[in-house]
Amino acid sequence: MAGPAPRPAKGYRVVLLGSVAVGKTALATQFACGRFPEQCEPSTEELFSKVIEVNAAPALLEIVDTVGAEHLVTLKDLYIKNSDGFVVLYSVCSEASFEAVRPLRERMGRLRGPKAVPLVLVGTKADLDAQRQVLTAQGRALAREWRCPFLEVTAKSKLMADQVFTQVVREMEALAPPEEEPAVVPANVQETWPSERFIG
Repeated sequence: MAGPAPRPAKGYRVVLLGSVAVGKTALATQFACGRFPEQCEPSTEELFSKVIEVNAAPALLEIVDTVGAEHLVTLKDLYIKNSDGFVVLYSVCSEASFEAVRPLRERMGRLRGPKAVPLVLVGTKADLDAQRQVLTAQGRALAREWRCPFLEVTAKSKLMADQVFTQVVREMEALAPPEEEPAVVPANVQETWPSERFIG
């Protein structure tokens, strides 16, 4: 006897935003392909997809890596307007990349309006402690200001990459509008037409 049919995966588009060389492609490649790329060639965009299970339900992620698209403002604005969730990245080894995430968040606010935006703030290259320029406390404070989750990761770790995307799915689900349930008519409400009509 066949078991119950598997539940269809909900689809989400997640965009990776951040300065050049913060590790967007490395994180996406590790998550979707299970490997750490030693070299990444800049391009306009890259797409990755993967199904993961979050809260016992499948989720199909389409991940847009905006690598090299920093100068393509119109393209980036389209992604910000039309995507479901965001991973905003900076490198803990670059103060400049940390400063660059604030204008990105402000741009999201202008393009998406006052509603809460599902996002996760991520400090990358956390394994390069000797080169660190951004303290963990700075990232944590910014995440508190933005009211979003914060993680420090290395894309060399598959576990850490998975945690980033699991967290962004949880944020998207938490901020999603509730699904409308069909109205239930109370049993004691009389129907529009009685079951018997008398014509006199």
